[in-house]
Amino acid sequence: MGKDEKLRSVEKIARAGRPCLAICAGKDCARAGTRQLLNAAQAALHEADLADQVAIEITKCQDYCDDAPVMSVVPGGLPYVDLRPADVHRIVDNHVRNGRPVAELLHKRARRKLKRV
Repeated sequence: MGKDEKLRSVEKIARAGRPCLAICAGKDCARAGTRQLLNAAQAALHEADLADQVAIEITKCQDYCDDAPVMSVVPGGLPYVDLRPADVHRIVDNHVRNGRPVAELLHKRARRKLKRV
């Protein structure tokens, strides 16, 4: 995933209003597994029968480089970090389908934010 100025930010994707899995394609995330997350996201949405309802977007850097690879769930923009393909299936089943974020996979700031809500 090379550097591409056409990639959008999570904020711009959120403004579009459609539910989405926003997968980071920044340099560190690309090295750590963007392609694997993309493949896992496509499979998980298909298996959950959500492929027509939830988009997948490849984004520019989401600024969680030390915790790559990263995927955010929109709406809400909650960032999931240090992911493996199997984690994506859990996120789709719990967060996307049932509205329950997978706290242990969230970035620490997002976990704290959830606790306050």
